Amino acid sequence: MAKEDVSGAVLTALADLEHAFDAVLKAINAEPDHNRSYAGATELVETLRRFVEASGDQRALSAARIFDHEQMSLAGLADHIGVSKARAAQLMKTAKDASNRNGHATEGD
Repeated sequence: MAKEDVSGAVLTALADLEHAFDAVLKAINAEPDHNRSYAGATELVETLRRFVEASGDQRALSAARIFDHEQMSLAGLADHIGVSKARAAQLMKTAKDASNRNGHATEGD
């Protein structure tokens, strides 16, 4: 998928996220206490780890929406989103697991 396929609202929110990230780095670097700077950098790493996990889940949930709404086969989904059939299956499993963690049932359940 190309950046042109992303909505303006999402691009704006991502730009805001980049600005927030830059502000955090600036604050960490400006911290005069080295121990507090390290603690801030550690908190940043943990926050980004949570973001990566949540964004991976969101990607999988979005793939599941395509799969369900367009009623396509796993091979069709893989072709549509540009991944292997095995990766499409992994995305569907991740979506199901994420839905279960969040207390939501996927349409295929």
